[in-house]
Amino acid sequence: MSRLLSTLSLVVVLAGLGAYIYFVDNQRPAASNNGPAARQKVFAVEGDKVNELRLTTKGESTLLRKSDAGWKILEPMQVDADPPEVIGIATALGSVDIVRVVDENAANLEQFGLANPSVTIAFKADGGAAGALKLGNKNATSSEIYALKDDSKRVFLVSAFQESSFSKTSFDLRDKKILKFDRDKTDSLVLAKGTASMELARNGSDWRVVTPGPSRSDYSAIEGFVGRLASANMSKLVEENPQDLAKYGLDKPRMTVTLGAGSAKSVLEVGKTDNGDMFARDAARPLVFTLDSTLATDLDKPFDDYRKKELFEFRPFTLARLRAVLDAPAGPKTYEFEKQPPATPTDPETWKVTRAGGASHTADQAVIDDLLGKLTGIRAESFVGAGTRTGIDKPALVVSASYEEGKFERVRIGAVGDNAYGRRDGEEGVAKIDVASLKAAMLAFDVAVTPKEAAPKAEEKK
Repeated sequence: MSRLLSTLSLVVVLAGLGAYIYFVDNQRPAASNNGPAARQKVFAVEGDKVNELRLTTKGESTLLRKSDAGWKILEPMQVDADPPEVIGIATALGSVDIVRVVDENAANLEQFGLANPSVTIAFKADGGAAGALKLGNKNATSSEIYALKDDSKRVFLVSAFQESSFSKTSFDLRDKKILKFDRDKTDSLVLAKGTASMELARNGSDWRVVTPGPSRSDYSAIEGFVGRLASANMSKLVEENPQDLAKYGLDKPRMTVTLGAGSAKSVLEVGKTDNGDMFARDAARPLVFTLDSTLATDLDKPFDDYRKKELFEFRPFTLARLRAVLDAPAGPKTYEFEKQPPATPTDPETWKVTRAGGASHTADQAVIDDLLGKLTGIRAESFVGAGTRTGIDKPALVVSASYEEGKFERVRIGAVGDNAYGRRDGEEGVAKIDVASLKAAMLAFDVAVTPKEAAPKAEEKK
């Protein structure tokens, strides 16, 4: 008996489902012989012709208007709009399709969530065109959403994804850039935190550290940082017109970032961090906002991260001549390494190694490659202050390199106990380097300056 009841219940459910499908299919536009019928557009409007928008969502109404200068928000505040956001809405208006008409003249809008719509988008366009779209509840499958056009009571369904296109707050629609500056024209960057500061200047495509002392910079790190500043948006707008900057740590910012383009300056002031939110403001505007975590991490980096870490600029394939002075118990030893042209086009290049006041020999190419690889692999782990004992006044190694047809560099490396340090001529500041890197380079020098033993002659083997 129970099995019979279960079977009957299943039949009833299937019958109901079939009736539902039949009803839904009959309400949809019939397909033509050439394929599915084209859906009707809610509005025949082109996005670039829309010149005014009013969006009402989540209890907030935002009025936007387009002028020759672009889109601006007029209500509830007067600020520049975010062009991609607004253009996206204007474009979306012309792409909304009617999936299916539910009721030509609905007497009860409440059941569709349209008595008090969750989203309303009203627009005006060139030529006097105007319209409004109201969105209510989603249907049972959540794939579509009930909608009304203008003041009509004709309820229809549109694709549910359209809701996300139009459900925008004033914050979503406003220009959220934390700073306004021309990245391509930026020629200076000043970082200041407490008593520490670093100034960098750009000349063409090259960034250089100006203060605390002239030195090379890490171009990729700086360009990446400036790029993130140029594109960064507020994570959250905290206050439009704060009366008490102290509660955000912005009465006396713990850090400032100043970007210059000629005489024009843009300044980001950074305050305290609270529950993961880093407070900041554009010095040219009163509002306080929070920064996204990626930029916050950048701002917490030590300034030395923007200095170049490699002690040597040359690359093995660009090197023409190398001079090395190695400290030794019997006194410094000087060696000259000079690249020799091949005897024939098919022969490999060779290196002539000469000890000052001594003999010369031809070094094995693999040995030279190993040496140059060890030298170019020496990097700064950090940079030390002027009061640090570095041993550079009596260096363990001095390397001078000529490369790229006219370029020259000299690096002095010293050691104190288990620590090693390096400094480039013409730059202030001393780098702390991995002592193992120094030992590896010294060992490679020992191998390179030692002549390879000649193979014994045939008669000597007897």
